[in-house]
Amino acid sequence: MGNDNLRERKPGDLKDYDQGRKFDKLYDGNYVYGDKLTEEKRSELNQNADQINEAYYDFITDAYQNGWGNKFHFCGYQPTESWDTAQARHEHYLALAMEMKPGMKVLDLGCGVGGPAREMAVFAGANVTGITINDLHVERANELNKKANLEDQVQITKASFSDLPFADEEFDMAFAIEALGCAPDMQRAHSEVMRVLKPGGKLGILDWVITDKYDDGNKQHRIIRGRIERHGAVPHMMTPKARVAALEESGFEMICDEDRATAKANPVPWWCFINTLYFVGLIPHHVVTASYTVGECVYSCRDGGKEGIFSPMHMFVARKPQARKV
Repeated sequence: MGNDNLRERKPGDLKDYDQGRKFDKLYDGNYVYGDKLTEEKRSELNQNADQINEAYYDFITDAYQNGWGNKFHFCGYQPTESWDTAQARHEHYLALAMEMKPGMKVLDLGCGVGGPAREMAVFAGANVTGITINDLHVERANELNKKANLEDQVQITKASFSDLPFADEEFDMAFAIEALGCAPDMQRAHSEVMRVLKPGGKLGILDWVITDKYDDGNKQHRIIRGRIERHGAVPHMMTPKARVAALEESGFEMICDEDRATAKANPVPWWCFINTLYFVGLIPHHVVTASYTVGECVYSCRDGGKEGIFSPMHMFVARKPQARKV
């Protein structure tokens, strides 16, 4: 589960501590704990989502890799199933739902340090290009690609969801695992994905959502949601219905819409391993800001899962329409 590529960083190296302070300035926690978050404030914060996430991952990545490994996402479990197997099964399910095939050119939106991209390359035989807003992720992902002898099959570059540096109709498919919900402009992100997909190309998403059980009139629900959004750097979580509407508004045709958190294939809830993550070292105590932020993130996610108001793995699969015959 740990990362053998991880090197210890001294204070100030690659801006990790400075970026922690920048994150706090960009995303003031007083709005969460003062119960002051409104939809208007969420929209305001979301406009800076790129800056928020770049700062967040500069100071949080060491903590994630120490405990989470190289795949920064949740998953459900089978009894006695290992962490690595469960994460891979989660990714394989998405690839199968998308009908990903060998030789396809696939875009990974918000790839982190490339764990899922490498998994898709090996499992499906796809050629994967990953994008991330974070320089540290680009550096580490490409080092890991080389170490896995996948540098000819997986490449990572820095880019924003809102401005993809690729030609029209360049990719057969695109996927995003717990990433696209961070887009500062969801409609523009969808439009960019639509542009770079070939006609009939599919977009597969596994992402954080607020479920129908969420009650904005319930203060506990509001606080849990605010903690998840703030400490996970996802300023404006949406409901599944809103995500589907946004995809359809962008011209995508829906194929699949299901919550993998409640799937029969995952009888052990995703949040059951939260305590384990803490004790195996997800939260390094020598980095105070990262310690507090990651701790709040994983425990608020757990609380949201127990309440049934939050899912980190709602799956959407949509298709770009086929080109019309003249």
